[in-house]
Amino acid sequence: MPVADDTTTESLATEVLEVLLSTEETASVSPAEILRRIPAPDAAVDAAVTHLLDAGTAVPAADGHGLVLSEAGRRRAVDAVRRHRLTERLLADVIGLEWWKVHHEAARWEGILSDDVADRVVDLLDDPGTCPHGNPIPGSANLPDQSSAVRLAEAPPGPVHVVRVTETIEGDDEALQLLQGAGVVPGDDAEVQAHRDGWVLVAGSVRDAALPPHVAAHTYVTPR
Repeated sequence: MPVADDTTTESLATEVLEVLLSTEETASVSPAEILRRIPAPDAAVDAAVTHLLDAGTAVPAADGHGLVLSEAGRRRAVDAVRRHRLTERLLADVIGLEWWKVHHEAARWEGILSDDVADRVVDLLDDPGTCPHGNPIPGSANLPDQSSAVRLAEAPPGPVHVVRVTETIEGDDEALQLLQGAGVVPGDDAEVQAHRDGWVLVAGSVRDAALPPHVAAHTYVTPR
């Protein structure tokens, strides 16, 4: 298997930082969990993790079973996540790229969004509070209140409003295409029809769909 080049390593390092930042309030993240959440060859992800450890932006957790952000790493992660989610907004809202494609395309743009361009995107889009997947953009003055949101897997039958899709499945093209095809994306209204063996049957804004457990567990909604 070929070794990841510097560009690939930097891009994947940003994705690792996003994973660590999204979970830092709850626990350290194991290497196995990082590999599970980033859809790239294991060797390439391992190279990105090694790069972060060598740079001191990620450090071994005190319990010895995972990784956490250093203080410098957290600052870098917040900046990287902000740029990534603003890039996703630019791709979706200005360029008109399909919703399910913007995560991967934004990853290819890592490092392109300068401070000046990021500021222009904020002005152009009126300081968006979330990325197209509904995840908060650090530093925005318009962060939404998502405190009442629940996992779709736990939502009772009835009408719901889709709030966000977590970073865990943003890289899962099949999952995102399923959600977009049904009309179960942030900003859409849907209806939970039934729960069956972990699957959730929903009537989306486009069509009915059966969402598998891993998708329902990482899609957040607010019951109506």
